[in-house]
Amino acid sequence: MQPQVQTSSDSPIQVDFLPLAELGIPGRIGLTLAPGQLFLDSTTVYDRDLVSDLNRLRQVYGIDQLVCLLEPEELKDLGIPHLLAEAEAIGMTTAWLPISDEGVPASMPEFAALVARVVQTASNGKSAVIHCRGGRGRTGMLAACCLVQLGHDPELAIQTVQQIRTGALQAENKRHYIHQFASI
Repeated sequence: MQPQVQTSSDSPIQVDFLPLAELGIPGRIGLTLAPGQLFLDSTTVYDRDLVSDLNRLRQVYGIDQLVCLLEPEELKDLGIPHLLAEAEAIGMTTAWLPISDEGVPASMPEFAALVARVVQTASNGKSAVIHCRGGRGRTGMLAACCLVQLGHDPELAIQTVQQIRTGALQAENKRHYIHQFASI
């Protein structure tokens, strides 16, 4: 079976937004895959264009802040070593906290500061988008913790993220970390 090819033109980058309206937050927090990635897995060839993906995030979705959770080696392996500089060049602010694909943040204080920064962006009426490689594991963990920061029960936060982002938060260690975050 031939792998499916996913390009920026035939499969434009999509953002799934958390339902924050009922919390009285004027901005938005979204989840997406790594913009511009060049990658092959068992079912899909990702042959995306970084500038096209970033422009779509900025122009179509109104993204003000790009939050990257990829490790330095992943940025290189995915063919997007200049992702943050490219995002800043088109007017986005950036935040970067490398987290291993299968892991959780090494520093709870650094992670909590990032959660606060993303929530502050949304509280200021702006839009943030979080991404890792596929936008489900690390991205889902950060998004759920943003909901916890805004007063959600951690289990409800996990369910909310899973409802808006198919395949999100499948790893037990990430769900456990959300509960740990809720207890600080």
